Amino acid sequence: MSKEVCHTGFSQLHELYEQHVEETDSALVRSMEVREASGMAGEPLPYLMRADWPVSCVTLCCFFLIIYAVRNGRKYLYQHFKDFFRQKDRAGLFDDSSNSDFRYTLALSCVFAVSAGIFMFDYFTETNPRLLHTLPHTWLLGIYLGSMFALVSIKWISYRFINWIFFEREQNKRWITAYFDLLGGCGLILYSAALLAVYLDLNAYISYTIVLSIAVCSKILLFYKSIRNFFKHFHGILHLILYFCALEIAPLLFLWKGLGYVNDLLILNF
Repeated sequence: MSKEVCHTGFSQLHELYEQHVEETDSALVRSMEVREASGMAGEPLPYLMRADWPVSCVTLCCFFLIIYAVRNGRKYLYQHFKDFFRQKDRAGLFDDSSNSDFRYTLALSCVFAVSAGIFMFDYFTETNPRLLHTLPHTWLLGIYLGSMFALVSIKWISYRFINWIFFEREQNKRWITAYFDLLGGCGLILYSAALLAVYLDLNAYISYTIVLSIAVCSKILLFYKSIRNFFKHFHGILHLILYFCALEIAPLLFLWKGLGYVNDLLILNF
């Protein structure tokens, strides 16, 4: 009789323990549900380029390039600015420039490519925010910067090849020099606009208007320079048609459409 009573007592204690465990688990679950449901839902912070370290790094590198070019090559840059608006058949013996000084113009041309890449990064990430959640920001910025450097390099090679076929060596040299001088000047202006877009959160409409205005003005200046450099004879018109159709309009269209296609591929595959 005592064994039956002991067995019954242990079974009741076991049932009470299981019941207590179930009540504790259910209370814990209810407390977690209430905690998750309580409070206000937070809003995600908007993306800011000034808080992105890759953008800050490239803008800082451009700043050092500008300081280097302006500090060491003031006379060289000023002389080339004057030479852009005047025609010289032969280089002067007493010109204050040399082939080694071309590094100052090359530095400012790099500033142009980087600034244009920053604007493309700003445009595509704003019009298609899914890109920011698809790939690391460093990869996206690298793609746009690399595309601008590739565009400048391809145009330089095309200029050399086409001018070598149709025109004299001096004309080719003056054209390449004028092209990179114009890129350097546009780089200074575009970098100033890029700083406003990055650190002052410039309105997208205003920034796009600035970039479009710089692009239009640069094409007008190149048109002027092509007339001064290649229109001594009637066959220079061939260069004008070839230049503005094949070397200016087509590469920009291919770049724009190609980057849009690449962005779609990145979103689909990643």
